[in-house]
Amino acid sequence: MKKVTLFICAAIFTSGIAFSQEHKSAKKTKAVIAKKMEAPANIKEAFQQNAQFAGTTDAVWSKTATGNWIASFTKENVKTTAEYNAEGAWVATRSEFPAGNLPAAVLETLKNKYPSAVVKEGWKIERADVAAYYKVNIDDGGTAKSVLLNDAGTIVD
Repeated sequence: MKKVTLFICAAIFTSGIAFSQEHKSAKKTKAVIAKKMEAPANIKEAFQQNAQFAGTTDAVWSKTATGNWIASFTKENVKTTAEYNAEGAWVATRSEFPAGNLPAAVLETLKNKYPSAVVKEGWKIERADVAAYYKVNIDDGGTAKSVLLNDAGTIVD
């Protein structure tokens, strides 16, 4: 009986030690705080010269891995990012629209094509190499879909 009791106590003691060890894979991670960046003068000048962004004063700049500069700002309650290459040439603009804030032509087309769908969110994407378009995420009867539409509200592929 003493051996059984001693064996149970030893098992409890060793299991307590094993479970109290901190695993190396579960190390605590430190929060990474992005440092504020300042875009070069030529990038800022190109940004201010663009009529679409003129007067924007709250732009926060970041740099991509490819060397492009991105200005993030809010204009007319729409979150927008504008991307410029290192030479100061505009590359793209991406504006995020809340579900009900999309243009009427876009919402009308979605209502006609997907009558039971719920619009989740949408973006207007403008790039130097293609015509502007909207990318809208919808939930159509439990199925998530992304629909691409032009400014006139026509569905494009």
